Amino acid sequence: MLKMFQKHIHRGSSVELWEENWRSVKLNLGLQFCRIDPLRPLFTKYAKSGSLMLEGGCGVGQYVTFYAHKGVKVVGIDFAQKALKRLNSEVSGLMLCAGNVAALPFQDESFDVYYSGGVVEHFESGADDSLLEAYRVLKKDGVLLISVPYFSPLRRMLLPFKKDVWRSVDKSETEINTENGLKFFQYAYRPGEFSKKLEEAGFEIVKKQGFAVLWGLSEINLKGGKSEIETSPNKSEPIAENVDLSIINQEVSAGLLKRLVVSEDDTIPILGLGVKFMRWFSANMMMYVCVRR
Repeated sequence: MLKMFQKHIHRGSSVELWEENWRSVKLNLGLQFCRIDPLRPLFTKYAKSGSLMLEGGCGVGQYVTFYAHKGVKVVGIDFAQKALKRLNSEVSGLMLCAGNVAALPFQDESFDVYYSGGVVEHFESGADDSLLEAYRVLKKDGVLLISVPYFSPLRRMLLPFKKDVWRSVDKSETEINTENGLKFFQYAYRPGEFSKKLEEAGFEIVKKQGFAVLWGLSEINLKGGKSEIETSPNKSEPIAENVDLSIINQEVSAGLLKRLVVSEDDTIPILGLGVKFMRWFSANMMMYVCVRR
């Protein structure tokens, strides 16, 4: 595993850090991205209209909003209550709940699909409790779509240059004190490492897919990279955004460059092989598609 730190007053699992982060994120931009998301084919396949899906760690709410308006019954849960309140004021009728993904307030076998996008890696003590909870609330044969940072070949190459903020570790462990004002931010996992955690929680893995190649390539900037989040120093609450829900059903202009660079479409003849290579070499995240048996 790769243990990643950043200079911040808060740790990666703190409510304060994410409340700050979500203040600067616009829901309209998130909805536009959902239309060309590299993961959209997976949602189309597994999150069918009428199915009940939980998003654990819904943040600004683009996935909850987008797929709720595609006919999926989505419940969004997050511990950032100010972000939930803002989302509720921007979009009416969403099913939102405050809570912790490591102790979900739902009955056993409640959901058909559980989506967790870049959440469980922020617990310094490890992802195990969150994975066990995901297993508990999914129905038999329910699907878990979970993404975590990928300890890619590119990150392994960059490790010697980033030893001030990155450290290779064998296990998840909470550290009380860190140096130079650094705070724990997240873990990045080799596929075998995270696959083992999923299997120990009871899941069967049916697919793995790297994504967010450009985000991963940005870490070639040896001064930091996009593994760090940028938070706004403005402590005042932003005005609720005027959300344009018509974005969700607008047709997408699928130019070749957009399909390659943004949607990371590996079905394009010949060029798709390059997409697959870059996913393996430098993707920022790895998505695991799992079934609860």
